[in-house]
Amino acid sequence: MTEAPPPHLPQATQFPQATGPGPGPDTGPDAGPQEGPQEGPQEGPQEGPEPPCPVCGTPNPTDASFCEACGAGLATGTRGAGASPAAYGGVASPATPQTAPAGEESPLDVGWTGAVPSAATISTTGAGPALERCQACGEGHYVDGYCDHCGSPPPDPRHHFAESPAGWVGGVCDIGRRHARNEDAMALSAGQRPGSRAVLVVCDGVSMATDSHIASLAAAQAARTVLDQPLPRGVGTREAWEAAAARALTTAVATANDAVRAAVDDETDNPPSCTIAAAVVEDGAVVSGNVGDSRVYWLPDRADLRPRQLGQDDSYAHEQMLAGVPREAAENGPHAHSITRWLGTDAPDDLAPHLTTLTTEEAVDGWLLVCSDGLWNYCSAADDMRVLVHNMAAEAGPDATPTAVAQALVDFANEQGGRDNITVALARLGGQGSQETTGAEAAPQEGDRIDG
Repeated sequence: MTEAPPPHLPQATQFPQATGPGPGPDTGPDAGPQEGPQEGPQEGPQEGPEPPCPVCGTPNPTDASFCEACGAGLATGTRGAGASPAAYGGVASPATPQTAPAGEESPLDVGWTGAVPSAATISTTGAGPALERCQACGEGHYVDGYCDHCGSPPPDPRHHFAESPAGWVGGVCDIGRRHARNEDAMALSAGQRPGSRAVLVVCDGVSMATDSHIASLAAAQAARTVLDQPLPRGVGTREAWEAAAARALTTAVATANDAVRAAVDDETDNPPSCTIAAAVVEDGAVVSGNVGDSRVYWLPDRADLRPRQLGQDDSYAHEQMLAGVPREAAENGPHAHSITRWLGTDAPDDLAPHLTTLTTEEAVDGWLLVCSDGLWNYCSAADDMRVLVHNMAAEAGPDATPTAVAQALVDFANEQGGRDNITVALARLGGQGSQETTGAEAAPQEGDRIDG
């Protein structure tokens, strides 16, 4: 959606920046010659020390009509050294040095000494927060909501944001290069100890629906709130926790659906909707679930262990693949990204997520990836995704955080064209081994064809 141009704002450079004494109250285009001293040698003898201003105390030439520091009116006359302010002719009605709040001065204010930035936009000298450079023109800085050079507003913070709840969990959500609005959303949380506890949620708003950017954010935050709650362990076994996590994911999806329905009050023929993919990690165990075509991948480091897409897409392309259509043809053909299930007012009755559990039987390091189709559009197969993620991690360096790797993956997607919004959430895990799928048919695996 094209935004209306911002209202014209006066540039700070329209007003003269005072670098010395400020103008007096009569300074202006119609003012006559000033009686104050001019630059260069002064004619005539100087009579004693310069007397101070009765308002601010700044010394002024004896024949000055106005204080050169604050602009207070000074009566002319003989003012000898040591004389009191009254002897200088006095000030019949002393001028107020400033008649507007700090930072809002105007040339019309008595005592104005030049444009002064407000407290929230102190310059980059280190005395306050740095000003952000304008992303539209690259010349000015954002001051009071607009560029002080070209007048452009700053970009919507929703267009690109990152979350790093812990050193082993992070994500990036980006608008991409083709869309005017970012309809993806993510919500993450994590304990500080690696592998201890984490929640990763990614939602992708349906672009053809109304206000889907609102729906996706509401769904992601609602699901995270549910999944952040401690999970009961029953008799204390791993199986008990996995069952509790599966129930929590089912509840999270239902709660997210309610949040989407409540996100927009007005009735519409094309109500907001979105997909959801989420994973819960706790002490080496992982349970994931999805509705729609946002995905969860497990990408082990060991080459002899198979990477996997956890769960399955609810999409026309997936149905074609089950019918024997090759992956590349199915995912790039007409209606490839048409989804068969989603969250929203007009969602189908069955919103049970595709649930998958990762069990731990041997210590294996790897990446848990939750992403929207803005990434997997360009790298769908799990084998290819593992290569991509590990290459991005290697290029980022041994000390790279998951957020840095996520940013590298977003950059990759944008370099491929960025035709959709892109969201990448990553957790760096250790100890994940074999995989067991529960509650849903296993996701299609690598190879040109998938038997139905």
